[in-house]
Amino acid sequence: MLQFQRIIPWIGALCSGLLLAASFPPLEWKDAAWISFVPLILGLRGADYRQAVRLGFISGTVFWLFSIHWLTHVTYIGWMALSLYCAIYFVPFSIFVSRWIHGLGTKRWVRNLGLMLSAPIVWVGFEYVRSVLFTGFAWNTLGVSQYTNIPIIQWAAWGGVYAVSAVIMLINMAIGLTIFRYLNLDGRWQRQMHPELMMGFLILACVFLLGWRSIQNDHRDTEPVRIGLVQPNIPQSDKWTEAYTDEIYDRLKTLTDILIGIGSLDIIVWPETAVPDYIRSSKTSYDLVYNLVTNGTPILVGSMDLQWQDDEPLAYYNSSFLFGSDGTILQHYDKQHLVMFGEYTPLNRWLPFIDAFTPIDGNFTAGTTGTVFKLPPQNLLFSALICFEDTIASAARHMVIAGARFLINQTNDAWFDVSSGSKQHMAHCVFRCVENRVPAVRCANTGITCAIDRSGRIYDVFEGPNGNTLASGFKITQLAVPMKTMSLTFYTQYGDWVGFFAALASCLLLSFVVRITSQKSKDRPESVSYRFGRRFGAQKLKTFSLRCSLLGGLGPASITLMNFLSVQVRFTLI
Repeated sequence: MLQFQRIIPWIGALCSGLLLAASFPPLEWKDAAWISFVPLILGLRGADYRQAVRLGFISGTVFWLFSIHWLTHVTYIGWMALSLYCAIYFVPFSIFVSRWIHGLGTKRWVRNLGLMLSAPIVWVGFEYVRSVLFTGFAWNTLGVSQYTNIPIIQWAAWGGVYAVSAVIMLINMAIGLTIFRYLNLDGRWQRQMHPELMMGFLILACVFLLGWRSIQNDHRDTEPVRIGLVQPNIPQSDKWTEAYTDEIYDRLKTLTDILIGIGSLDIIVWPETAVPDYIRSSKTSYDLVYNLVTNGTPILVGSMDLQWQDDEPLAYYNSSFLFGSDGTILQHYDKQHLVMFGEYTPLNRWLPFIDAFTPIDGNFTAGTTGTVFKLPPQNLLFSALICFEDTIASAARHMVIAGARFLINQTNDAWFDVSSGSKQHMAHCVFRCVENRVPAVRCANTGITCAIDRSGRIYDVFEGPNGNTLASGFKITQLAVPMKTMSLTFYTQYGDWVGFFAALASCLLLSFVVRITSQKSKDRPESVSYRFGRRFGAQKLKTFSLRCSLLGGLGPASITLMNFLSVQVRFTLI
């Protein structure tokens, strides 16, 4: 029996990783996300530092190995390395929860509310760090699991995807702490009102109602734009082979001719690197587009580009070109956020052996500025996000600030073959729409070609004859595009303020909880507040709380926590 009790925390960590992975595609059990961390939280009770680190790391490793298994289509080494790296960001959350429980316990509901409000700050803080550190990997943040939960994700218009992550973690903590309160130390059940659960569901209800109200006005003051999306479905193994070049040209021409024949389109979109060479220097590719576009419909073409530089190697770009109906290139955009080991290899100039572990032969150059395209003749404003750029919230935000009123994601998800990677990729684009209240279309070589409205609802998904998205064809869709004078959302104006301040606050909260834990006496549990009060004093503790809030590090929840501890200090000293 004792041996079984010892492995229960490890089973909890394993279950949390599996539940969290199940909430993302391919299973998409989105409701599992609301309880996914409960087994881990329960397992952290009584865990010391080392055990907390291990439990968090195991939970994170299990989650990432399952959720990004699609990466094995590209590289097994990269799949393992990236999973282990991302699992590290589970560890601070585990340490914080275990140290709080160890130092302050779970019997008093006021302290539990402090933990319930602080733990999401720590989680979101390190989730944000993962999304921006070393160019960032913003894939599968906790909030993305709810991409089909339309009322809940409207919260992203205020605080981005991190605000949604915080609400999910809040409910996980509320459930976990309620279970702790039911279980007495001697194993007896205590049946009573629990403010933790009541507070959690009250906040969730408010988020739901506010979200439901906001989606009622998403089609006001808009104008329609009809778009033709071409999905050629070129296998990745054939995309850059000379023998397949004629087939690529033939598919693009055939599908585009059909769209032109249908007529009444404002623009036709081709996916990322649709043509098999450099369109500005290739007569074959340029002539193909010229003969199509001069029929009257502008075409947005994904293509590689190159640039000659004096005394410098050739610079290669992953680009998007807007061709006008007269056959000229009106504007172009060079992808700014390149995929590490997918479009460039870091440090390969000094460590050339790294190239052997990547699927690419060379390095692209990152663009330096965004582009707001003007679609004639109405001069409708839009921006292109190439490939993984729709997972980067700041990229879409900056383009909307610059004037874009709808987004076009050109991508090539053929790297993933038939896997959940394509659907996970699409889920991130949903949040770019909600955050900025602009619609988007996605045009994939292979993947999910579809439209997304301002509230994040997905529609007009392209499917082949057998209902599979792995097919060649086209889709016509219509977007309700807001006017140029539309009001910018709070998120568009202020960006990832939730993630940024949570990152600052999480460091302070971790330092605080580790400090009070280290001062806890084994004989006198109440001496935590006594020793903390003797060292700082009630007045100094208030000053400490105020300074932290001015730094933007703690937020209202942590200030409440500090004030509570000040009361405890005064009570103990008396």
